[in-house]
Amino acid sequence: MVFLDIKENIGYISVDANIGVIKSDKKCILIDAGGSKKDGQEIVRLLDEENLSPSSVIITHGHWDHFYGICEIKKIFPELKVYSSSIEKSFIENPYLEFYSYFSSTSPLKMPDVPIGFKGITVDGTIDDGIIEIDGESIEIIPFSGHSPLGIGILYKGVLFSGDCLYSVHSLNMFKMPFYTDIENQFKDLDRLSNYEIDYCLPSHGLPIRGTKDFKNALIENRKKLVSLERLILELIKEKKSEEQLKKEIAEKLSIKFDFTKYIYVTITTKAFLHYLYNAGKADFEIEDGILFWKN
Repeated sequence: MVFLDIKENIGYISVDANIGVIKSDKKCILIDAGGSKKDGQEIVRLLDEENLSPSSVIITHGHWDHFYGICEIKKIFPELKVYSSSIEKSFIENPYLEFYSYFSSTSPLKMPDVPIGFKGITVDGTIDDGIIEIDGESIEIIPFSGHSPLGIGILYKGVLFSGDCLYSVHSLNMFKMPFYTDIENQFKDLDRLSNYEIDYCLPSHGLPIRGTKDFKNALIENRKKLVSLERLILELIKEKKSEEQLKKEIAEKLSIKFDFTKYIYVTITTKAFLHYLYNAGKADFEIEDGILFWKN
């Protein structure tokens, strides 16, 4: 984990879920806060090396790997203010809801390295979209709903902290099937971002996107990923298939080797595509001998 400068008073901490840092004198605003107690401890250490004290943290969305580190940061900085969107607040304050939703609203199975039992973080204020002021800094909040119900991106001085809405081209090549929960809104999120001139974009996962040209190219490639997955699923359900059969064939086509976590994520994204295709009139289902089959 290292601290890296972007420009002027903006930097980030490179970790599994990157953490944005907006500096203001000896104070700073964090964008997300890491996914473990160790992350939180390392964030405190790196900020101390930079002679910075965090006054606020904006959480891009309510997935645990973006805010669990606050537990440790607040031990050193108890006055730290936490902000999120109104919907994501529920997940941040009650992280059990995230895992509950992963398992079709049933008691979740234990997942490796996932802190299912932790208590959650109190959110001090909600922010949904538009230009706001936090700690004297003017920041634009951009709503995203393709990855989670109401995630947000943070735009500051031409630098976009895009949460999990957008991936670099390099990351797209690594993530064979990115995690989406709402395909229609994911398309809309990319359309919304196409209206912005972005100098530098830091996705939560993977490498930064530098320059307007590379940013526009990333938007194109992220859209291509959605379209290619849609086409793949439509092709695979030309012959009716159960969801389990479909996931097996998706994994074979994309060379995904399932472990338990990947299986859960592919399950969620596959469901998101099937629901999108059904609602768009591109797919249908039938129940036969107690099994639900998808077809187009």
